[in-house]
Amino acid sequence: MVKLDDCVLAKLSKNGHHFEIFVEPYLAWDYKHGKEINFDNLFGMEEVYSDSAKGKAASQDVLKQVFGTDVFVEIAKKIILDGEVQLTTAQRNQMLEKRKSDIINFIAQNANDPKELTPIPPQRIINALEEAKYKFNLSRRRDDEINEVLTILKKAMPISLEKLVISIEVTANYSGKIMPILHKYDILEERWLPNGSLFAKVSIPAGLKNNLISDFNNITKGSVTINVLKE
Repeated sequence: MVKLDDCVLAKLSKNGHHFEIFVEPYLAWDYKHGKEINFDNLFGMEEVYSDSAKGKAASQDVLKQVFGTDVFVEIAKKIILDGEVQLTTAQRNQMLEKRKSDIINFIAQNANDPKELTPIPPQRIINALEEAKYKFNLSRRRDDEINEVLTILKKAMPISLEKLVISIEVTANYSGKIMPILHKYDILEERWLPNGSLFAKVSIPAGLKNNLISDFNNITKGSVTINVLKE
């Protein structure tokens, strides 16, 4: 449970009835927008109110009638998903900055310039969105907003979310050392060559290309051949 002082109300009006629950605002907002959360840390108390200010609990008969269950967690999920999570101005501004940062970082890590097969720097994304006067919107689903941002960015630059395919060939004496890093990525092919070298192909988000190259070069002290391939 969460301290009530740290909670806000999630509210839902349905079938002529009103329902309120006390929730931790950030977790509730994450759940409302499709993220997996720990429900043990979500609620201030396991009670559904018709009027929390008056301490008036919702009738169990009404809960069963409207939600088809009297199980608190199941009812609470529906109130959060279908209703409104009341946020303070400070909380909303903080979440808006988090949403902006989250989407910009996602695009920077996963998008690339399809002509040059190079990552898109975060600052370039920020500059393009500022030029377009784009305003992030918490009421939209994250995936929908990512698609909207990409549509705007495509007007300012060549950009694609298609992944890069990287081929790696490393000598036998370093093959064991690179395995833990290699298996962090989506391996498309992995085989041993007649000379004992390891050859592999991996599919990666474009924004991770430089990290991959740096990691392999550091481990093998440069004894690795890396090529960026087109899919």
